[in-house]
Amino acid sequence: MKSGRFILLGAICVLIIIACAQEGVKKPTLPTKERPQVAELYLEKPKPLTPIQCGQCHMSLYMLVRKEGGRHQIECTKCHTQYHVYNPIKQNWSEIMPKCQRCHGLFHGETLPKCMECHIEPHAPKRIPMSTVLEDNCLTCHGKVGDEMKQYPSLHKQQACSLCHERHGYIPSCMDCHEPHTTSLTKNEQCLACHPVHSPTRRLKYAKETPNEICASCHDDIATTLAKNKSKHHDVACVACHNKHKYVPKCEECHKEPHSKQLLKKFKNCLQCHIDPHNLPAKTAVK
Repeated sequence: MKSGRFILLGAICVLIIIACAQEGVKKPTLPTKERPQVAELYLEKPKPLTPIQCGQCHMSLYMLVRKEGGRHQIECTKCHTQYHVYNPIKQNWSEIMPKCQRCHGLFHGETLPKCMECHIEPHAPKRIPMSTVLEDNCLTCHGKVGDEMKQYPSLHKQQACSLCHERHGYIPSCMDCHEPHTTSLTKNEQCLACHPVHSPTRRLKYAKETPNEICASCHDDIATTLAKNKSKHHDVACVACHNKHKYVPKCEECHKEPHSKQLLKKFKNCLQCHIDPHNLPAKTAVK
């Protein structure tokens, strides 16, 4: 019992000695630094996202707008006023997606209120594949074409629009279906000089600037004769006389009555003497 007391007393003495020894030693203090109320990273107010910043995550859409965006090459936030708020539980996709009508209204009227049925990719608005909805409503926008085809019926009227126009805005080559008159006429602008595409059988009135080469591609024999001829008709454009296809003018339209009345009574038709208007006798050679 006494030994236990001595042990306890000894331990107390040791603690007293240690405490006395530490009274003269200064306690270490931790370094302190004043922290600003707002970190530097958060001093500036957030600015609207730029297309490049959006493109860091949405690269494919960024490149699509860059290549085919057209007038939609604007700030992303102009359309996407809210983002990263989709909730799969709420299924709120249609609520957060931009509405075309907000900028464009009902551009094609109430007949076509659902823009995305034709403009399936708003980031490339002119990329419009042919669809049943589109084909059934072609004449909503292209009414003049429908009127033209009704007025001048042809085999083209019997075809579906999609046979030629595989997608919206696509203009096919005439050669996809038709053989050319000659090997030199293989471009659309050459075909269209004579054949309006939606009324190809219409008797066409040619423009004043239609080159003789267009006519010569079908009427090669006449063009060759006229090229060799040295009369004034040599330098006259085909369309000056034939401003419509298959139209044969009367000589009097240009020449009036160049001979005496007695002679005109005897010869009612100019071609009785001037046999071929494309091969007239020449008084002087063409310089």
